[in-house]
Amino acid sequence: MSKQVTYREYTISSVPVRLEGNEWKPEIEISSQRDGIVTSCPYTDETIYPTEEAADTHGIQLGQEIVDGKTPVLSVNYDERVPFDSKSPFERM
Repeated sequence: MSKQVTYREYTISSVPVRLEGNEWKPEIEISSQRDGIVTSCPYTDETIYPTEEAADTHGIQLGQEIVDGKTPVLSVNYDERVPFDSKSPFERM
C-alpha cells in the first residue's frame, strides 16, 4: 500500500518498509516541480507500526509536518542532514 498526496505545492509519497516480524516503518519522499524540473528528497522515521496502513498514514502526516516545519528533529533530509526550507526545499546549502 502506497499513498501519494499533494500538500501545498509539494507531492508527498509514502512507501512503508516492511521489517521483520510484520512490523512497518514509514518512508516518504517529498517532491516539488519548478520550471519543469522535478526535485525530491527522501525522509524516514524510526517509529515502528504494527500495520502497513498505520505506517502509510503516519508517513503522510509526517510529510505534512516536515513541509510545515513542525518537526525540527525530523525536518532534515536523513541522508544530507539539511533542514527542510519550504521556500527553497531542495537547494543545497
